[in-house]
Amino acid sequence: MARKGWGSLSPAYRARLEKAGLTRTEYEQGVSLQKARGHERTPERPTRANPQKHAQYISERKRLTAELEAKKDRLFGDRPRWDEDRSSRAIREYPPTMNHLRWAVSSKATEQDLVDAIREDAETFRFLGYH
Repeated sequence: MARKGWGSLSPAYRARLEKAGLTRTEYEQGVSLQKARGHERTPERPTRANPQKHAQYISERKRLTAELEAKKDRLFGDRPRWDEDRSSRAIREYPPTMNHLRWAVSSKATEQDLVDAIREDAETFRFLGYH
């Protein structure tokens, strides 16, 4: 897929690329935009993680996912509708961003915060579901 011309990029996006150190010439030569997009060491989407290139990312994601599964079990495991398999599947089928994972496992995210997140933005936080 061919890139847009530099002039057709929004001023904000051009500024973002320039702030990341990418010049107009480099952009026009087809230099990778990964670093400028904040994905120098991470995949642009969780499902695109490459084990050779993103080993640290994959390891951290697995650790956070396990922590989230344990937290969900601790908080919701005694509820009649709790389903451990569905809870795990929700995390796999709707992979959250690393920031959302970190927030969800942090001590800042209480049980009520998790429930509120699902109610307020079900699309983004469906990985927190368990039924």
